[in-house]
Amino acid sequence: MNEFEQELRSALRRREPPAGFASRIVARTGSKAAPSRRGWLAAAAPACVLLTVGGVEYRRYEGREASRQLLVALEIAGSKLNIAQEKIYELNRKTIHE
Repeated sequence: MNEFEQELRSALRRREPPAGFASRIVARTGSKAAPSRRGWLAAAAPACVLLTVGGVEYRRYEGREASRQLLVALEIAGSKLNIAQEKIYELNRKTIHE
């Protein structure tokens, strides 16, 4: 797992809020009632959009990384084939001249 994946997993890891978190938030907003469902939905919608965009970008990153690795592998394979081809030509030249 590379550094980017580790950072992403760490950032998206579920964490429990500290004790009294909800009551402190309610106290700061000056509201007497607990947060309504509508408030949670209003906060959840942008979070879903951000997570979706993040997921799409991560998949694009994975695709680019896979393409890069494939090109490196093809370059290595091509160079090894060139070496093998040169050896075969060399052996054929020796057998023809003998």
